[in-house]
Amino acid sequence: MRVRDIKNLPLFFEPSAHIIGRVVRAVIGDDLRLAYVIVETEHLDRGMVNAEDLVVTPEAVIIQDLDSIKSYQHGEELSVYEKKIGDRIYDGQGKEIGTVSDFILSDDQKVSDIEVSTGVLSDILQGRSQIPIDQVHWKSFTSGLIEKQGSD
Repeated sequence: MRVRDIKNLPLFFEPSAHIIGRVVRAVIGDDLRLAYVIVETEHLDRGMVNAEDLVVTPEAVIIQDLDSIKSYQHGEELSVYEKKIGDRIYDGQGKEIGTVSDFILSDDQKVSDIEVSTGVLSDILQGRSQIPIDQVHWKSFTSGLIEKQGSD
């Protein structure tokens, strides 16, 4: 699942089978795992739910305990996601592959791939490509290098 697709998902409280709010955004930690989501609920303007207290599905973010929603003072979270979106990705010969447009989460809530945009027209005609995160080496604050696996 793309990280951007988590935004605006309903927050579903399974024990009562009710939607109690919505996801404002997902926060990815330095370990490239989902750290928490920021939510808005009927009773709380902003709250946060740690990743271990939720399940993300394509239709909703599911929680089992209302106490898992913690108070959240609006502030700057240090999400790798915001830092890396827009970074340029290059191959070993210095050719620009594209820019990071999203992270793809695996079922265990860890970033498995990056989604790379090569331009609007190319994205429309060919779609965006995905590169396994273990092949990307961040060489600076704004760029990464793809290391091909295996040999020819």
